[in-house]
Amino acid sequence: MYLALRPPWAGRAQAPGDAATVAQAPSDGGVKKPGKKRGGGRRRPPSSGGGGVVSGDDPSWTGGDDSGGGEELPPKLVALTAADRALEWRGDDTTKPAQKLDMANGAESRALDDGEIQSTINGQSGAAQSCIVQAAANTDLHGTLTVRMIVDGGGRVTRSKLQAPHYMFEHGVLACVQRAVKAMKFPAVGGSTLVTMPINLT
Repeated sequence: MYLALRPPWAGRAQAPGDAATVAQAPSDGGVKKPGKKRGGGRRRPPSSGGGGVVSGDDPSWTGGDDSGGGEELPPKLVALTAADRALEWRGDDTTKPAQKLDMANGAESRALDDGEIQSTINGQSGAAQSCIVQAAANTDLHGTLTVRMIVDGGGRVTRSKLQAPHYMFEHGVLACVQRAVKAMKFPAVGGSTLVTMPINLT
């Protein structure tokens, strides 16, 4: 955001059009003609109310230059090529590891169910979504991006990968998303789970 700072007197302190004329030499070389008395010396410009700055001291503060109107124009969209828009997978290997059964302890070991996955995504995916929005800023990119995660038996994300346009990878989206999903906490169910999380970019 750009802020245009203007003093309180700007736009109100401009003197009348003849205020800059202090004295004018007559066309006859300065010989005073009787009966032609000009009125009273230096004219005082109107009070600016701003501490003594008057018209003529600095035209940049008093000239009423209102170009731009103080409004910030929207940024121009980045011109993307077909290569910039091409979808790519980058990140960790998210092949689901073989399930290990702990028969000795009799502990339950299962994968996350759909309700547990959806509840966690609904409540904790905001940071990953922010990464997507930031990497696509000032572009017309839209569509569905996909995050794949391996969640271990304790509910922690151990590996992740992302499918996104090439342009977004060049603007740091992968590292940002991987940090965000690593902070997510799923229910501990004893078994590892491959979780797929779609993120819509509109």
